[in-house]
Amino acid sequence: MSTEGLDIPMTDEQRFIFDLKGWICIPSVLTKNETESIRQHIIDLKNNAESIDPLDRYTLAGPAQILLDHPVVVGVLREILDNDRNDDCYGFRCENSFSIIRKKDQTGPSPHGGHWHGPHGYRVYRDRIYSGLTRVVWELNPVQPGDGATAFISGTHKMNFSLPEIHTQHDSSLLETYSCPAGSVVIFTENTTHAGMTWNSDTHDRVAILNCYNAGLVQYHKMNLPYSVVAKMPPKRQTLFRGVWQHDFTNQKPNNFFSQENMAL
Repeated sequence: MSTEGLDIPMTDEQRFIFDLKGWICIPSVLTKNETESIRQHIIDLKNNAESIDPLDRYTLAGPAQILLDHPVVVGVLREILDNDRNDDCYGFRCENSFSIIRKKDQTGPSPHGGHWHGPHGYRVYRDRIYSGLTRVVWELNPVQPGDGATAFISGTHKMNFSLPEIHTQHDSSLLETYSCPAGSVVIFTENTTHAGMTWNSDTHDRVAILNCYNAGLVQYHKMNLPYSVVAKMPPKRQTLFRGVWQHDFTNQKPNNFFSQENMAL
């Protein structure tokens, strides 16, 4: 089923779990065809990039471009980062993306993140979540129990004390993870301590895309997408890459557009 043009708001249960744990897993978001096409794109990027159009040689391009503002993700980000500025401009921004192909026995980073303050910190004010730096993980192969995807120390997005040394390694007893079908999405605040666990599947690699979002007036990552790639996108999707400012008093206009001069660095 196509989700183009649909409005899929975050549910009350999703909001509660996200605030409680610092992350949520939403299963089976993509269709089988979407999942297979995007997964093959990531594999080709790694193994046969020359076969791909130069403007599509990015994790945010080609068939994967639809992930940027998939209605399920947009519905969540509107609730935890910012509402749209208007019908033609998102309130939040996308500032970074990468993919992983993790083979059996390969391990990702040890537990990190959390205990942030300032513009990247997590907080709730008047029943409104502000997630700060937020990661969206698209799992393009199945994740079975024990496979070893991203794991979290749930609740650390609200922790008041530094993480004890005993819990800074992959064997921390506090780490919990998820299982999900291919085409599922995991959304977490980078304020939640998280780790890339050892991949254990005997049947397939872990293939995932990890996109990072932020509020419109905050930036953490340097952008890793050229203007020529963004310029091919639909106009509203382009606004995910606009510059980080609110209002131009000289020209008396708000920052609700994307152009070559108004692209995030």
